[in-house]
Amino acid sequence: MSEFQRFLAKRLAISFVLTLVAVSVIFVVLRLLPGSPFESLVTAGNLSQQQISEIRAMYGLDQPMWRQYLSYLQSILLFQFGYSILRSQPVWGVLAPRLVNTLILLVPALVTTAVLSSLLGMYVGWNRGSKLEKLSIIATTFLRSTPVFITGILFVIVFAYNLELVPAFGMRSISASPEGYVETFASLDFLHHYILPFTVSVLYYSGDFLLLARNGVVEKRGSEFLKLHRAKGLSEMQQLARAGRNSMLPILTYFALRLGMIFQGLILLEVVFGWPGIGRELVLAIQQQDYPLVQAAVFIMALAVIVANLVADVLYAYFDPTVSTSGGGAA
Repeated sequence: MSEFQRFLAKRLAISFVLTLVAVSVIFVVLRLLPGSPFESLVTAGNLSQQQISEIRAMYGLDQPMWRQYLSYLQSILLFQFGYSILRSQPVWGVLAPRLVNTLILLVPALVTTAVLSSLLGMYVGWNRGSKLEKLSIIATTFLRSTPVFITGILFVIVFAYNLELVPAFGMRSISASPEGYVETFASLDFLHHYILPFTVSVLYYSGDFLLLARNGVVEKRGSEFLKLHRAKGLSEMQQLARAGRNSMLPILTYFALRLGMIFQGLILLEVVFGWPGIGRELVLAIQQQDYPLVQAAVFIMALAVIVANLVADVLYAYFDPTVSTSGGGAA
């Protein structure tokens, strides 16, 4: 077995253990929370105690904790999460459209900011010490350090309420009733609602990519291979292109990490804009203590992050063999 294969096997084992720990923690935490998902039903008088007991038995919540845990692990392994307690719908039926909504919002935002911010970062890194570099670093650092919900609220106040240019909340107007994904996501009404959360998402992600690209180009600028290209008579833009290409690995691996974390949906952003994504759905499910829904949502998010970390580590090990031989990684 080669060094890279041993490294990959080790990372796969670590990823499996991390996934097991993540799903176990959410199982325990949910059951330590005060109250139960049935209290609101009892209080509202919708169900009797006898009916509640029958529902608890149906979901296996009357079983000893260890039996519940084994049943939970089985459902995780089979990707069969059962039914939402309070919605009386299959968990996948509830989460699938929310996942799509989150991806529709955040994947284009992540790709857009990765491309634009990386190009700008390479340019300001090549022109180190310029006013543009100082201004861009100050602006992106400020945006990245500002909590996303504060930026979102400010944008809502200014552009939705004061200027009345865009809607403040939701993914479509109340009167809109599109059928199918094409009518939903290709309509002017959707794009009108899309502008504000998309813009805030792009601004939130921009700082990391800009600084990574800038630092990479600054590091490569004085390297020997660029001195050779300069001696060959390459133009400034050609030298910048080669410096940027050789500093892409950190950007690609960070992109992989952010893509995995995208399933978290920037939860606060979705709450601020009332965007019906998986992050906002998770908040509602936690408030209602809907165990199957919370467990499935957290598992999807945790799995995405762990897989993204694995991909980032493999990218580093593949392009830089010293990582696999030393046992290090990207994360």
